[in-house]
Amino acid sequence: MRLFKPGDLSRLHEIREAAFAPVFASFRNIVGEKIASVAFAGAEQEQAALLDSLCAPGAASEVYVAERKGEVAGFCSVTLDRDAGLGEIGLNAVHPGHQGAGLGAAMYAFALDRMKEAGMKAASVGTGGDASHAPARRAYEKAGFGPGVPSMHLYKLL
Repeated sequence: MRLFKPGDLSRLHEIREAAFAPVFASFRNIVGEKIASVAFAGAEQEQAALLDSLCAPGAASEVYVAERKGEVAGFCSVTLDRDAGLGEIGLNAVHPGHQGAGLGAAMYAFALDRMKEAGMKAASVGTGGDASHAPARRAYEKAGFGPGVPSMHLYKLL
């Protein structure tokens, strides 16, 4: 793991797009195209903008990249709320071509160590409850996260 460098940004976007494609497809499938065309119309662009903001100079979050065989294969953002003593794993992903090789576990262990090093008292991470997020939930639980606070986002056509 190493700190993000500006030259990594295009690769991080490639990873984000590939890793989250099944998630956005799942959302569209769950709510249907009529609602998805409204509720998620700009979701992928918003997520891209979020990644840009996390990687921007002076950003409040730290972004780390994971390399495998000399290639950037994943990334993880970490936010440290020093007042509350709470660290948060934010936007993160492993490229599908590198999933299952332990990179997610390594990223989360690194992030948690970074939080401990910074004096955080607790850590949090958020994820979805749908089937496309099941691998992420398992990875977070394997890293020691739990219990979780259930949440739902409900939609209605008008």
